[in-house]
Amino acid sequence: MPYARALMKTHIQLANSANHSLVIACGAPERAAWFASKLEGSEALAKNREYHSYLGRHRGKPILVISHGVGAAGAGICFQELIDAGAKAIVRIGTAGGFYSGAKIGDIVVPSAAVRNDGLSSLMIPPQYPAVADLKLAGTLVESIGRSGQVESGIILTTDLFYAGKLASDSALYKEAGVKGVEMECSALFVIAQLRGIRAAAALVLDGSPLDPHADSYDPRPERLAQSMERCFAGAVDSLFAVGE
Repeated sequence: MPYARALMKTHIQLANSANHSLVIACGAPERAAWFASKLEGSEALAKNREYHSYLGRHRGKPILVISHGVGAAGAGICFQELIDAGAKAIVRIGTAGGFYSGAKIGDIVVPSAAVRNDGLSSLMIPPQYPAVADLKLAGTLVESIGRSGQVESGIILTTDLFYAGKLASDSALYKEAGVKGVEMECSALFVIAQLRGIRAAAALVLDGSPLDPHADSYDPRPERLAQSMERCFAGAVDSLFAVGE
């Protein structure tokens, strides 16, 4: 699809289009390509840095799939430029570490809200402002994914920290407070979506339990998570269609 370069958004390299209103976003470029392959007639639009985008159709309606990389700062650039390019509803599909009792690799969590421990959103709006998923879109996701199996819902923690440093992690505190798990992008998505007036939600597949002392409690291999990712993708497509713009 040709775009006039002057009209392209700087990082995602997409111009404004009505075809970009419904979006599925994920971290890894290879996962974006996999999701896109499940759509009708999907074609690559742009590949710049971590931002790889594809346009396909489901029942004749366009769906944009894009990767946003790891972490809130880079993902926030993607979300802002997506909205500038015409996005009206975004569902992030990603991975998370589980906090709740009995959490297993492959479990699915649909966040209702996110604890804002990212570094980006506090530079945009005071910390008292909540990072909340769109109620209608998140509720539809829970219902749709729930038709194919178990799904959890609740608050998740968004943080910039993956590998621990010298400071103690506060993950145990949030687990005691009933937070379902931890990931790295949702609070940025939810805050940006609220500030820009679009719908946003997420579906997260657990790839481990970061507070579990066992060494084998983290396993992000795509083949281990494939079935759950399939459920999330199907649920995201159905939910975007049901809620629309």
